[in-house]
Amino acid sequence: MGFRRQVKVRFSDTDPAGVMYFPRFLDRFHGVFEDWFDEELKMPYRWMLEDTRVGFPTVSVQVDYRGPLRFGETMDIELVVTDVREKSFACTYNARLHGSDRVLVRATMTVATVDLDKFKGIPIPPKLRQALETRLERPVREIGRDSKRAGS
Repeated sequence: MGFRRQVKVRFSDTDPAGVMYFPRFLDRFHGVFEDWFDEELKMPYRWMLEDTRVGFPTVSVQVDYRGPLRFGETMDIELVVTDVREKSFACTYNARLHGSDRVLVRATMTVATVDLDKFKGIPIPPKLRQALETRLERPVREIGRDSKRAGS
């Protein structure tokens, strides 16, 4: 299970149709990413950026919109680590209407790890790598593929 956060859909999040405007999800997902560093990883995001000078620019985004969220509703956002590489990692975000199991928006965002002074890619710092690998959840399609191989 990943890191979870409840987020209210604000009036400023919505478009003229009264539904959450699609890019606002990415902003909210990044807010959950920052909270995850602070609260679960115990590596405050501000400390990572300002003191260690390690940054996490987003280098890839894949988003599937499956249903709307409206002004005044509360969504549950879950962050799950789904890939860890040498100089990058991916988190998948699942947004649901509070109390529902149905995923309305799913996004996978890959971030690189960079030296902020040189803006060059660097290996994921060891303490962070350990925390990521401990939380890594492989996508269901990969687990299914491995099961088929084992049964062959």
